[in-house]
Amino acid sequence: MNDYMLILASAALFSHLLLQQRPLSRLRLQVCGLAGALSIALGASGGQALDRLIIAPWHLQDLRLFLLLPWLALLAWGVPQVLARLRPQWPTGDLELPLLGNALLLGLLLQVTGDGTSVRATLCWGIVAGLGFWLALVLFDDLHQRSQHPDVPAALRGLPITLIGTGVMALAFSGFNGLFTQ
Repeated sequence: MNDYMLILASAALFSHLLLQQRPLSRLRLQVCGLAGALSIALGASGGQALDRLIIAPWHLQDLRLFLLLPWLALLAWGVPQVLARLRPQWPTGDLELPLLGNALLLGLLLQVTGDGTSVRATLCWGIVAGLGFWLALVLFDDLHQRSQHPDVPAALRGLPITLIGTGVMALAFSGFNGLFTQ
């Protein structure tokens, strides 16, 4: 569980740093979180279906990574497009790169397809991981806003305080390690 939390924090940090290239509104952050959650949930379910329908029957386990990457690229392009059609007023432009860069989804896909997990469990894993990613993204945005306060030394503003905050959050999340196992 500890590894999952660190992967979740690193994926959210990566996405947050990519989103900071231009001014970030609360609505854009929430849309990015929703798009990330949808791509993780759909990616895990679709990846398992791809594994059961194509990879396992044709014995292509060695090519699993190369077959799952196009699925992830399709989701990174398709989820913002669908959200833009459903809600044209939402800022969905330039969400493809943060969604494509999420290592969280690829790690979850490789684990779920390799373990032979049930479809229901895979969908639950995808939904929980997507909601966790959304929460981590919101926490990083809050950390970024608080780091702009005048009390923070100028040398620590921006990336240094974000990395320190990431370390503290990873330590806090590692406290959940073993909490749900009995």
